[in-house]
Amino acid sequence: MKISLDKKEFLVNQVPDLLKELKADAEPNFGLMSPQHMVEHLIWVTKSSLKRAGEPAAELNKSQSYFRKFLDSGAKFKHRPKEGQTKDDLAKLRYGSLEEAIAEVPKATDRLFTTFQENPSYKSYNEMMGEFDKNDHELMHYEHFKWHLYQFGIIEKYLEDEA
Repeated sequence: MKISLDKKEFLVNQVPDLLKELKADAEPNFGLMSPQHMVEHLIWVTKSSLKRAGEPAAELNKSQSYFRKFLDSGAKFKHRPKEGQTKDDLAKLRYGSLEEAIAEVPKATDRLFTTFQENPSYKSYNEMMGEFDKNDHELMHYEHFKWHLYQFGIIEKYLEDEA
């Protein structure tokens, strides 16, 4: 499947079909997550990133500056293993099966687009990532979902310059 350059088309229509290819026993090309951990991670990040927890300070903190530069440079993810981290450090699974988790993904992406349909000027905020508008969210989640689909070989390449 050719990945749509339209972020909404990809997240709403292509991701559910692509996730159907994911097998519960698939091994990642990198990282510690199981397929179900990865899907649950995508759900959690999509939902939690939409919250507005507080108000921004006059200047960005170190973490927020990192995220702003990350977004402004195209939000391209890289594998950065944390030293000493093992599978025992992964979050506890919330859903009974991979299939159950996959069924929740459209709810998370629908919430993303409904939020901005109902309030186009909405901006999420948290102390770690800073303030995100609709375009920031679309870019981050588009790249984040592609990255993790690549992690499990569902898409063959992540960056345009990969062979």
